[in-house]
Amino acid sequence: MITDRVPTIDDYLKAPAHPLRQKGGHRSIIKKKNDPRRPLVSICTLVKNRKETLSQTILSVLNQTYSNIEYIVIDGASTDSTLEVIKQFDDKIDEWISEPDAGTSEAFNKGVSMAQGDFLFWISSDDWIGTDYIEIAVKTLLKANTDFVFGDMIMYNYENSATVYKGNKNYAKALMSGYPRFNFPTMMLKKECYQKAGLMDTAYNLVADYEWLLRLHLIGGKGFYDGSLVVHRRVGGIGEKYPIRSASELLRILKRYGLPKTKAMAAYSYHLIRKGVGRIVKLLVSDIIYKKLKHSMRKI
Repeated sequence: MITDRVPTIDDYLKAPAHPLRQKGGHRSIIKKKNDPRRPLVSICTLVKNRKETLSQTILSVLNQTYSNIEYIVIDGASTDSTLEVIKQFDDKIDEWISEPDAGTSEAFNKGVSMAQGDFLFWISSDDWIGTDYIEIAVKTLLKANTDFVFGDMIMYNYENSATVYKGNKNYAKALMSGYPRFNFPTMMLKKECYQKAGLMDTAYNLVADYEWLLRLHLIGGKGFYDGSLVVHRRVGGIGEKYPIRSASELLRILKRYGLPKTKAMAAYSYHLIRKGVGRIVKLLVSDIIYKKLKHSMRKI
């Protein structure tokens, strides 16, 4: 039984806006409605300092064949020209805000509280989807009659070579394993999931999605895998940038839920050793040699 209190949609709806908030979009001009046969899908993008990739993300949403979409962008007070990119699409985005936040989990929760759709989908500012992704996901979710659907990911590294990460049909068993791999960025889910399980726990910022899905699973949430759902992603997310912090958060979650920590400890030790070796090498060799070694390791 979950006893720790997590934020709710009402908490965010009642909270005052940040004094530095900027906002825009055309929600006030075009009202959209939910239809049982064509549910309104709220698509949310969290972004901070991603001026180079954000346009591709936005265009992949705007070019969807599914028409009943509400698009929301949450910017964490970017210091580059990300906000200018958002404003270029002001008449196409239903609502956007830009303001400082306490991290990814808080930004995520703001997006959920702003969403008016029955179905929700999240797309990172480094990612993109095919034009029929939402159409397929809606059909699958309606047919499967589950709480969420998910699919596969294609990850592109710095040399633009791709690796496919297949979704795990037996994800429920993996969730309880102590170090699950789940394709969170491919999920489309019913908004009622957040009303049942609460929002993201802001005590976690790097692996909060795992804690949330685990919480949903433990109260009976069900998912369905569809291999025709594919999200394209670039490496370099916040979890990859801070692997030790990610592992530390994961260990706290596993302890909280009484799950095995062996796999997580192994991953934590690996990242700790890799970071330590990397720092030692950087002290011993020139910057040019270090960059070449790092480039070679990324290829491996």
